[in-house]
Formats: sequence, C-alpha cells, structure tokens
Amino acid sequence: MQAIIARNGLETPEPVKAEVKGSIPSWLEGTLLRNGPGLFSVGNSEYNHWFDGLSLIHSFTFDNGEVTYRSKFLKSETYKRNIKADRIVVSEFGTMVYPDPCKNIFARAMTHFRNIIPDFTDNNLINIIRYDQDWYASSEVNYINQIDPHTLETVGRVNYRNHIALNLATAHPHYDKEGNTYNMGTAIIGLGRPKYVIFKVPAADS
Repeated sequence: MQAIIARNGLETPEPVKAEVKGSIPSWLEGTLLRNGPGLFSVGNSEYNHWFDGLSLIHSFTFDNGEVTYRSKFLKSETYKRNIKADRIVVSEFGTMVYPDPCKNIFARAMTHFRNIIPDFTDNNLINIIRYDQDWYASSEVNYINQIDPHTLETVGRVNYRNHIALNLATAHPHYDKEGNTYNMGTAIIGLGRPKYVIFKVPAADS
C-alpha cells in the first residue's frame, strides 16, 4: 500500500489549464488551496509513513467556467535541510533520523538528544489556514509557514512560541463570520499536567 500512495509528486510552478469534463458554473470564481504530502524520498533515504512526506501545495483557480492548476513544494527549513544534505535529516511522525556515522561521538550524542527532546519539524503538510489576510501551511507543531496564495511561494516561517505560551497548536482552526480565527494549543510546562490554550487571532477590523 505504501508503494502505491507514497509516490513522489512534481511541482507545476506555472499555471496549467485543466481539462474540464462536464461544466463548471460561470459564477464560480476564486482559488481553492490544498496541502498534503508530496515528496516521500530524498536521495537514497525514504520516509516510513505517509504522514511524513514533504509538503506539496496545490491551487485550483476557477474563472468563467475554466480551471487552472499549479503546485509547489513548501520551502520549509526541513525541506531545505533535506535537499541540501540529499537525504532525510529531520525526524518526522513515523521516521526517526539517526546520526550521521561520519560525525564524531559528541555530534552523534547531540543528535540523539535532539531526537529525544526535538525541535519539531516545520514540514507543514496538513492544512492551509488563514490568520487575518495571511495564509499559512500548518501541521500539529509550533511552526507554521506563510505562503503566497497566488504564487504558492513560501514567504517565511512563524513560531507560535514567539507570540503565545504553547508548545503545539492544531492544524484546523475555526472561523467566525467576522473573519476572526480561533485555535487551540497545548502548553507543556515542567513536570506538571499539560494545559490547553485557546487563542483568537482577530480580523484586521475587529
């Protein structure tokens, strides 16, 4: 099953006109953004789980009964580190990275330590979320990556921890009719019980 669903995708950086079977209402206009795993191997290394593949972002733009498609890999720090090393060097949900045998004993020990207490991957492959007028690729970690919804270029990474006292946040927030966004995170402090944090990102005119 893994061999069937875990095939490497390709970028389509320039819009391509889709073949439409049937018809699309002429009044349907806008862009649908989708996110998911798209790259399952780097060099000779492979991910062990479908949830680990590097994020590939897709857009479907509807205009006057026509559809154009484009896609780009999320240029996260995880993506850039893996591509530069030509192998998987950042641990994911189901893929644990082991130390490079070429490293000295101290560097290998630090790699093991980072795997025990990880600085989480920023491979945001789960969802596309909106905070005010900005769009982000997201997953269940403390990092989100802002994207340009028109070009699908990666704008830059944001760390929730720099703004809110939490360790993890969900990838599926909720929105109200005023455009405010509500999300929930988890704060793990010392040896105490985890705490749940519900936060609101207001719309610009709120």
